[in-house]
Amino acid sequence: MAEVEEICADLIRFDTTNPGGREREAAEYVAALLSDMGLDPKIIEAEPGRSNVVARVAGTDPSAPALLVQGHLDTVPAQAADWSRHPLSGDIADGHVWGRGAVDMKNAVAMTLSAFGAALAEGRRPRRDIVLAFVADEETGGRLGAGHLVAEHADLFEGCRAAIGEVGGFNVPTPSGPPLFAVSVADKGLRWYEVRAKGVAGHGSMIAQDNPIPRLAETTLRVLSAERPYTVTEPMRVLASRVAGRPLTSPAEIADVLATRTGPFGRMFAAGVQGTVNVTRLGAGYKENVIPGEAWARFDCRFVPGHEDELHEHLTSGLDENTEVSLLRRSPPVLSDHEGEWFGLLTRALREVSPGCDVAPFVFSGGTDNKWFRTLGMETYGFTPMLFPAGYDYPAMFHGVDERCPVEALRFGAGVMDELISL
Repeated sequence: MAEVEEICADLIRFDTTNPGGREREAAEYVAALLSDMGLDPKIIEAEPGRSNVVARVAGTDPSAPALLVQGHLDTVPAQAADWSRHPLSGDIADGHVWGRGAVDMKNAVAMTLSAFGAALAEGRRPRRDIVLAFVADEETGGRLGAGHLVAEHADLFEGCRAAIGEVGGFNVPTPSGPPLFAVSVADKGLRWYEVRAKGVAGHGSMIAQDNPIPRLAETTLRVLSAERPYTVTEPMRVLASRVAGRPLTSPAEIADVLATRTGPFGRMFAAGVQGTVNVTRLGAGYKENVIPGEAWARFDCRFVPGHEDELHEHLTSGLDENTEVSLLRRSPPVLSDHEGEWFGLLTRALREVSPGCDVAPFVFSGGTDNKWFRTLGMETYGFTPMLFPAGYDYPAMFHGVDERCPVEALRFGAGVMDELISL
């Protein structure tokens, strides 16, 4: 079995850009590695080329509940002209593996393959059955990947009571002492809206009768500038307290600690304690001398579990009769136990490789394929374990230019995954 960084580099060199629909070659590469381990991988497609790979590793204890380890093979697009190294190069240089997918999330796929390859080559089997699933289409919602597997092939996950995937298991900056690792126990929910303002079309040289553009602009500014209340869940209170080194209860203080004392993770953690509303697209008109009859804006809104109605009310209240709101897409939140057996197993795996470390839960600001596997009754966690050096801006790597992952972080993660196999 190749080193973990070499597997990651190989995976990056497959163009699995989504939209694009080209996961097949990467899936065949993964399936070949799994076959070399003595496993029986299945390649399953919802559409030609949109390939998912699933394999089960038999455990030694039939009474132990099974665990799903899942990750996606697709990536978002990348503009090569913007990068210092080609995004499909898979270069291993300056202590990093470079390329699109290096942190989202071909790194996790590589760490999993490396860990299982090493364990099985040494004749070590996991205590429990472990299902490995490497899926397509996560970056556009997962309908052809995890969604298809859950809907049409749920039998492959028989006995699985928990699942791990992205994003979590990374160390949060601390001033001193042992590392503090944050494991995601929740994804925020998603609601995408279109707000469409109707007006009166006319000639651009005349006094406008009812131009919808400024009215839409006023609506957008009102929605974005309105104060958003803090919605602090217990996982975020625990994380903030660990960062502060003392118990915290004030929502404002929790939000401040998460935003200002977690280094590059501040923006992500701060979004975990309140709903977010961002305008992402705008459109109106077709010619410079024509006042348009309508204008539209699209909003990406995320809500903390348990606070969906509040966010919907925030976006839709106060609109006039000539403004329409439509829901384009909804994805549910997920929330799992941060005090039970599964979180304890993840903590133990981290402490085997990083003795004395602390581990805390958090609410991830985005969404993952966990939403699909949750429908099968699994507890779901973001667990891509990595120990990062000081100054490495992990959140900036997601969908960013010059995406790259430290080689030592990959090796650390493979080691943690190896420990998890036996637990």
